[in-house]
Amino acid sequence: MLDNMILKSVNDEIINSHLQQGLACENEEFLQYVIALINKTPRSDRSITMAELRNIKKTITTIPTGQQRHLLRAVDNVLFYLHQHCAWQLPEPELKHFHDTQLAWMQLISLQAHDASALYQAYQEYKHTFLQHRPELDIAFITLALSIEVAPLSLCYWTEVLNDPASIEIVDNQLTLVVYHQTPAARHSQQPPYFTRYALTPFSCRLLINYFNSKPDKITLKTLHHALDQFLSQAPFYLVPRNAALWQHCFQQIWLVQYQFPCVLLLDISQPHRHVAFVPQLPHPQYKQHIKQIYDQDWIAPAYHTFTANKVKRWPHLVLLKAIKTQPSSQWPTLLSTHFATPPPWPYDDIIANIMYYFTYDLIKFGGVRATTLSPNSISKYTHIYRQLADYPLSYVEACDHNALMNWATKVYAHFDKDTERWLIYNFLRFLPQMSVTEHFDISQFSSPLLSATVDPFRLSVDQCLLTVEALLSQSTGNPLQRLFCTTALILGFYGALRRGEVLRLRCQDIIGDVDNKNQFTLCISNTAEGNTKNKQKRFVYLSLPAAIAKLMRIVIYIKRGCLPTTPLLGFNNESMTSRQLHYLLPVTKALKTLWGANVRFHHLRHSGAHWLMQQGLQLALALPQSPMPLGKSTTAMLTERRCRERFDFWLEGRPFSHVNDGLLFDVIGDQLGHSHYATTRWSYLHGIEWLTPLFSINDNGYKQSELRYLLGIGPLSNDVSRFLNAIAPDYRQATTHQKQHYTLMLTALELTPHLLKKKGFKQLKSVTPQQTSISEPNNENHLLSLWLEHCTVDIALIDSHQPTARRYNYQSKKLLGTLNTDKQAFSALSEFWALSGRHQPIIFTKQQRQALQQLGQMSVDVDTRTLLLTIHCNKDNGIYFQQVFRSPVFKCCQFAFALQHNRKTRIDKNKALIDTYFATKKDTVSIHKLNTGSTQLSITVRFIPQAPWLFQMLCDFLTHH
Repeated sequence: MLDNMILKSVNDEIINSHLQQGLACENEEFLQYVIALINKTPRSDRSITMAELRNIKKTITTIPTGQQRHLLRAVDNVLFYLHQHCAWQLPEPELKHFHDTQLAWMQLISLQAHDASALYQAYQEYKHTFLQHRPELDIAFITLALSIEVAPLSLCYWTEVLNDPASIEIVDNQLTLVVYHQTPAARHSQQPPYFTRYALTPFSCRLLINYFNSKPDKITLKTLHHALDQFLSQAPFYLVPRNAALWQHCFQQIWLVQYQFPCVLLLDISQPHRHVAFVPQLPHPQYKQHIKQIYDQDWIAPAYHTFTANKVKRWPHLVLLKAIKTQPSSQWPTLLSTHFATPPPWPYDDIIANIMYYFTYDLIKFGGVRATTLSPNSISKYTHIYRQLADYPLSYVEACDHNALMNWATKVYAHFDKDTERWLIYNFLRFLPQMSVTEHFDISQFSSPLLSATVDPFRLSVDQCLLTVEALLSQSTGNPLQRLFCTTALILGFYGALRRGEVLRLRCQDIIGDVDNKNQFTLCISNTAEGNTKNKQKRFVYLSLPAAIAKLMRIVIYIKRGCLPTTPLLGFNNESMTSRQLHYLLPVTKALKTLWGANVRFHHLRHSGAHWLMQQGLQLALALPQSPMPLGKSTTAMLTERRCRERFDFWLEGRPFSHVNDGLLFDVIGDQLGHSHYATTRWSYLHGIEWLTPLFSINDNGYKQSELRYLLGIGPLSNDVSRFLNAIAPDYRQATTHQKQHYTLMLTALELTPHLLKKKGFKQLKSVTPQQTSISEPNNENHLLSLWLEHCTVDIALIDSHQPTARRYNYQSKKLLGTLNTDKQAFSALSEFWALSGRHQPIIFTKQQRQALQQLGQMSVDVDTRTLLLTIHCNKDNGIYFQQVFRSPVFKCCQFAFALQHNRKTRIDKNKALIDTYFATKKDTVSIHKLNTGSTQLSITVRFIPQAPWLFQMLCDFLTHH
């Protein structure tokens, strides 16, 4: 059952969602009745069936009074809210009612058509007068300018903006306005404070700067509404007063007609709570050092499926809590950076204590969701559930597996009965995605489906993706194939916008290159033996990759050409899904967190791919030759007209975009992502809205000198504007005096902004991004391949970093990579060797082993039969030497046969005991031959199992390497 707080929040949200669009809504008592009927059916996902709806309506129709009409209308109100705000999937018949509601909203907007047209023309006239005479700022004019140039928001949002001087932020040289969500759920203590961003025009930004500099008093919604009524009733507007919803409809009509915003996108920009923006993150302070460690195995590696989990005995977070209690909060950062600079190592059997340590560490360092500093008592309150968590161990391997992790969390959550305790465990679970090992945790399964869905917003640019690719390829740690598979996982996640599980389950048969364009690929995302897609449906994803990226994809496909079609694309043959997660996804997550911020997860690659896919589609629809946004070089290259057409070539099939039904664009994009509804794409993946309005050329008439003077903060008749124009406009410098007097600067708002950011007023604004990442796409398609090979070594024997006297067997040398290119069956043979010789564990040959091999004497090698032959005396010393060398993991890929040449005059019991104790195991073959003369000797035949003479030769070369 829903508690009263959540029930009240849901009711408020339903009413608020209708008021924001000026739509009628039933009273709270009727909504509450319908919610109770819906909530009777337990559900694990956000959907409702037609059968459930029929039962609900059947129950309502049993009521003999007029309440029945109100309740049936309340059903429509609730379903509208669930679909629009909570991402519920409704049966097809009910979607028709939803479209009827949208139509009613559009009709309300169209009723304002006449006044909206007059308002827009009068605004342009008044703006010219304002720039010439600079009257005292009026909150009504500021609201009008924001509503026409930024977004047609409701007056309650503009009231909050005008009361918040910190609402202006610079993101990647773009002026943006931060607008916090005002829905009741947004203020709920269990949710982070969601916000979105809007693109500010230079004029609207200067208005706000000047307004905030005047240090105005706080205003209320009533004050703003009254001021707008008064202001727009005067010249040159002459409009009659109206309620706040009708003013918003009037502004929306301007965006619909003057800027030609489609209905769906108009709704998007009108309601901030339809999308969530994010704050760009800073890289790890020691990212140059940490990026070198992404392939390091930071857990104790047991044999898979053979370990047992034990209860936690030590809780290192208690040491943290004890330390801060004796120090003032001002000393906590120093305490953390000195005494707690090195975190505890990860055990394999139970990592809960470590996660609790990091959780506590972050609470101390960064505070809570709403308070920057928490008291020690509050931190103790957030973490005191550790005693109950001790009964639910979580191994490192289980944490890396999505299903195992979710099953563990479900059991833990069910253990707590009280609401206060459930909130504490919910808060702890919400921290799990911040950790590399548990970054795939889905917290949405633990929030009420009747509240707005949670979202973890972030995206990367193409430039950031390419830098991450280079980081993955260029590390000296990690084996070459591991680095290649990790890079492939990153490429599929970003360019294919695939989910984590879809990347892991993609098989060799599921990726096909285009015969006409080697940079294009088709992916088949379907149910496999390892798992199903999220909606259980098959879909096809079409990739168009940069040439250097496509070359890497073709290499992976080519080296696995001899494998079975059902072999996963990532990893070795028969490698478990758990192992692939640990070794090909976890390093990617570590790299992302190191380079782009601790909150970044592998799933954000999908967010990024979805965003840039939408950008490419909108540019095609709006016939833009390139993106107007200030982006990095590689991202800009991805958004050229040619690349956009290639990305949608599967749909266009060579036709101009104008020849297809552009109304299907969002459906086509949703199909690529596996989404049934645009609402899912919008809420979960298209973060912020500051990228949308610049695509529609809202201010494409240039900047007259009167407006430039206002933007620069100089007088309306000042000639200082000439100095500014001389600096940025070559054609102004060459113009005649008469031309200069009537000169209009033909730049877009985004092009003008970098010049304004150097001027007074603008340069004081807060920037929330580090320097923008920008690199050029490689011109040479072999650039990334060369980078990968450059960090692959020729030597097969490398010095071990932990034991300088030991040698590491580098069987993935450049020679082996060349063999994979020429031998179709080479990868299968390599997979067999990998599986038999310790899998991902490094093969180390110590100094003592090398000395023991020398003591055993000369070996004869037969490459054709892949055998080694040793003939030694059968004694204890040789037995010990044999164990040191041949019972190491690398020789698990070999079979042993022992032939004892026994002199018949000596006792055989001793030699048999030596063989059983020091040489042979139950799997080995032992034969005894009697000699009439000669000394007793033991012949050992070591046969290399994989049928790959080149692999055997490499092993022999390593053993004899000095």
